[in-house]
Amino acid sequence: MWNCVDLILTSTLLWLYLQAAWILLVNILYLTVPWLIWGAIIIHLLIKFAARIPPPNDNIVKKVLGADPLSFVQKEDDIFKIGEKQQQTNDDQQYCMRVIAHRGAGLDFPENSMSAFRNSHEKGCDGIEFDLALTKDNIPIIFHDVTIDRLTGFNGTIKDMTWDELKDYDISTNHPLKPKFEPNGERIALFENVLQETLQNGQRMFIDIKAKGNEVVKVVLDAFKKHPELYEKAVISSFNPVTIYMIRRKDPKIVAGVAWRPQFFSTTTYNGIDGPREPRFNNLFKQILAGLADVVHDWALERITYYVLGLSFILLHKDVISPEVTRLWNKKGIRVFAWTVNLPSEKIHFARNLKVSYLTDTLLS
Repeated sequence: MWNCVDLILTSTLLWLYLQAAWILLVNILYLTVPWLIWGAIIIHLLIKFAARIPPPNDNIVKKVLGADPLSFVQKEDDIFKIGEKQQQTNDDQQYCMRVIAHRGAGLDFPENSMSAFRNSHEKGCDGIEFDLALTKDNIPIIFHDVTIDRLTGFNGTIKDMTWDELKDYDISTNHPLKPKFEPNGERIALFENVLQETLQNGQRMFIDIKAKGNEVVKVVLDAFKKHPELYEKAVISSFNPVTIYMIRRKDPKIVAGVAWRPQFFSTTTYNGIDGPREPRFNNLFKQILAGLADVVHDWALERITYYVLGLSFILLHKDVISPEVTRLWNKKGIRVFAWTVNLPSEKIHFARNLKVSYLTDTLLS
């Protein structure tokens, strides 16, 4: 009985000693270094050693994207030409991706189609961008919009339709050059078919991920596992940084970037003159949450997000790019790409003045 009481008293005394030591330690730390600094140190260590994904090796990044145009000084007449030698520099013939066919140059051929990618290759533009989406039965396809309405003239939502339901729709129906593609038209492309042909043609790919969730993460990881040459021929991008994080957390060798424009989460369109337009949600509560997400994302992107994700490049809306913006991102080791640059005067501006590679919907000008 006495041993039991003695053990309880000893335990109580030990607890009091530990509590006093803890209070003393906390007061010493609080008096010597403010809690704000301790908190900052803890967050810094968590970001650097727990959350951050290191970027791929610079040599790998250069194999995919080539050298940054900012590193070259060229004759104006030779910069950013579309043609067989448009990817080479005059100084040392080092590869440099200068022009990327946005959705395969969707004004020249039906966007995100096999014929568009082939046309880009024939024009000598070996950098193509396309959009990865998933059907209802999780078949990876190349399609940009949430619905099929704009391209086919019919109604339907991609995520609610199976591949068998989608495969026969003509995506050239509303194209301005539709007679050029008659009588057969153009069909939605499968992700695997695009990978096989573009790799065979030696084209480099910007895979812009539209789908969300674990399914599309698995699709991308499986594609790189099946085609190891993608590590030196393809990069991934998305407006959703969470998607990029999920992929690079499992495979840090993949070169990745984030696409950005002002208020993406809360609005559907943007241009530099009118600013963000058309609220994304009809529900007021959802719209407010989306607005808050924009504020947090915009603040964090250039301070924390790029570092945690291990980004190698950023896709910026053309109307927000200036020499200062390019300089600040370049200082962080992030290469800037502009989207979507279509007017001849704009192409000259980005090529000669800003020395920024750009995505374009047409290779004709």
